Amino acid sequence: MKVGLSLPNFARWLRADEIWAVCEKAKEIGFESLWFVDHMIFTPQQYVGYGNGYMDIWTAMTYVAAVTNIQGWKPMLGQQVCVIPYRPPIQQAKVAATLDSLSGGRLIVGAGTGYNEDEFAALGLNIHERAAMVDEYLKCMIQLWEHPVASFHGKYVNFDEMTISVRPVQQPHPPIIVGARGPRPFRRVAEYCDGWQPGALHPVGGGEMSQPAPDPDPMGRLQSNWADINKLWKEYGRKGKPILKVGGGGHLTTDRALAGETIEKGVQGEGGRTYVSRFTLTHVDDVIATARTQADIGADIWVAGFPSYRYGEFNNLGMFMNQMEIFAEHVLPKIPKG
Repeated sequence: MKVGLSLPNFARWLRADEIWAVCEKAKEIGFESLWFVDHMIFTPQQYVGYGNGYMDIWTAMTYVAAVTNIQGWKPMLGQQVCVIPYRPPIQQAKVAATLDSLSGGRLIVGAGTGYNEDEFAALGLNIHERAAMVDEYLKCMIQLWEHPVASFHGKYVNFDEMTISVRPVQQPHPPIIVGARGPRPFRRVAEYCDGWQPGALHPVGGGEMSQPAPDPDPMGRLQSNWADINKLWKEYGRKGKPILKVGGGGHLTTDRALAGETIEKGVQGEGGRTYVSRFTLTHVDDVIATARTQADIGADIWVAGFPSYRYGEFNNLGMFMNQMEIFAEHVLPKIPKG
């Protein structure tokens, strides 16, 4: 597996100097990719759990592309995920092609469907059309990436013989890794995308929850879902194999006595949605075991995610760097790489 790092582009503390420091440390450790998340607009309650400084995903990625260019290393720049319906597809195709061009061909598109009803409503979008929008938007973007002059006709996008001018370095286009579960996303992977990253389950409607319930058998479901995707991949006559990107990490500890403790950041709602980020202290040996199982299932990319809240003696940056160091010493040497 190739090992990547999830950057907290949602955090207020992660700005110019801190981005430089984190990227330098990531280069030193040997991470091969950097990953970013996406939200556009949310309520004050959601703000606490989602992040207190959520940067635009495309802008943050372009900034990090420039930083890593200057630092002299070339990690891939991935999304986990970008909510595709939130941005017009022509604009999004151009931004993506620009980023891929400026970075020297390092973009991995993470195609998400979205789940936050408030966000869709604020953007003037019908959440119940989001799956159809993802398919049409992505197909439009692919047309613009693959053809110097393109035409496209659909429900949401229509144009004849036009160009976005800039072309992505990666041809025919940057890899697209779908970030959702279910028959339609699995078909999307097999029909015209390049890979899959498991997405959390976020029920829509009824005010049930915004955070997914714990999965009683995550590895069993991963293996089953991956088998379904590979079966569809063959049915669509695709060559090679799809990319499987997974993740792990959490609040790492080398103290077995602390493993299992949970730290919560956010707001608990009364009778409605809750927006809480939960981090469980996880022993490094458990992270290694999970990563090895994911590798056996067929994972190609493994992305480490760490907390960056203030903890004990550490400020935000100190906590994140400490977690990276624990990972580098105790986990990275013991997980499959290649």
